[in-house]
Amino acid sequence: MLPILFAAGVLIIGTGLAYSIKRFSFGDSTTLIALMIIPLLAYGIGSGKISELAGPGGWGAKFKQEAEKTIVPVGHIKVSGDLYGKGGLDDLRRIVGNLGLGQPIAVSLQLGRGDYYRADIIAKYISVLVHYDPNLLIIIADSGGAYIASARADVILSQLTDKDDYEQSPVPLFNAKPFIDAIHGTDPAPVRSLYGFSDQSIPETANNVAALQRMQELNTPRLVAVTSDRKPKGLVDRDPIVTQLLLGLVPAQ
Repeated sequence: MLPILFAAGVLIIGTGLAYSIKRFSFGDSTTLIALMIIPLLAYGIGSGKISELAGPGGWGAKFKQEAEKTIVPVGHIKVSGDLYGKGGLDDLRRIVGNLGLGQPIAVSLQLGRGDYYRADIIAKYISVLVHYDPNLLIIIADSGGAYIASARADVILSQLTDKDDYEQSPVPLFNAKPFIDAIHGTDPAPVRSLYGFSDQSIPETANNVAALQRMQELNTPRLVAVTSDRKPKGLVDRDPIVTQLLLGLVPAQ
């Protein structure tokens, strides 16, 4: 009850201030916005729902602390086994059987393995796994395991589809040859030039704000976090970071 009375008192004071500003032509629409927001913040402070505020309009030190925390790359399933023939599909069935709800997935491919990979098996993996993780990534690493580039799996799936099967389609489709040729070789340059691939990543030592800024710049919900020697460390997703920042404003129950 006390927080409500506290907020109501602030509302009355705010209304009086708004009237005075309006009366003497000192205000604009910002006043009305502040009039709506201030009572809500007052209620939040009085009830303990918002733990800290610092300065006019600031969300406070606790939010800042959460924002500056180092990112925590999410452990992900790296599908890097036998992506060829019957053995590959058996491995896919095993992976699907062990998937947890909401678990991030990345299909990891490595250069320099000759004719190891088959386009149809990779496409099968993507077609199945993307139902479990719509943000499924394809990660390409060099022969030493260092990160080269990554791409959304649904974009790559179009490149692995045989365009001869869609001759009647009005939309021009890719064929698998450029993609397969690129990952069968050892040169990273052809991979980076493939449609949909980006060599963007984020250091595992970056903070939450840096990760969100990078995601906004690239218009992506997910990034690959890499170690100092460019080895993929894990996946960084936008939604968990935003949730963490919001929860930082609310004390534990």
